[in-house]
Amino acid sequence: MTNWTESPESSNITRFGYDEASQVLFVEFKNGSVYQYFDVPSTLFEQMKAAPSKGGFLAQNIKGTYRYART
Repeated sequence: MTNWTESPESSNITRFGYDEASQVLFVEFKNGSVYQYFDVPSTLFEQMKAAPSKGGFLAQNIKGTYRYART
């Protein structure tokens, strides 16, 4: 089951969620696209929730590090 976190303060991300069983991070962007990032540890999801900039955290810690697919 995916736990979603709304991100209204972000200029780029609408919401993001995490499925702990499959270790998949879901990110929905303001343009409507949704990406899945695979094998992301739950600790990174928790850190992203606490980060002041969700997009900045995604760019620095997840993009380019984890496999992804656009859904």
